Amino acid sequence: MKAHIQTQFPPKILFYAIKPGSEKERALAGLCREEGILWEEVPAGRLGDPLGLLAGLAGFSPSLAPWEKELPAREAMVFCGLEEKKVRQLLGKMGEAQLQVELKAMMTPHNQRWPFGALLGELEKEHLALHRR
Repeated sequence: MKAHIQTQFPPKILFYAIKPGSEKERALAGLCREEGILWEEVPAGRLGDPLGLLAGLAGFSPSLAPWEKELPAREAMVFCGLEEKKVRQLLGKMGEAQLQVELKAMMTPHNQRWPFGALLGELEKEHLALHRR
């Protein structure tokens, strides 16, 4: 029997570097609305905040220091509080609508304490390693 993840916060997708108000952002926000998922931008000024705080988990505090590392350049989406089945379903709809976002991740117990910018940095490293020619 599979264990079901019980969340204490509404399912949410955090996005970065997808231009707010663009056709792509509106289409992605619409898919989220259809699925009952919150869609929230993480601005560059919040890259130092822990992923868990941005996702809406209790027990996290904002970063006191500004993010001073390089700003990530690629578009990213982080799935918070969504079951794997729901993520696959949403990714399928994104594919059908030809909505591509290069960097994607799920919040886990392991990464929820990471600064959001650090998670994006790791995703960038993985992306480059997978697409090296």
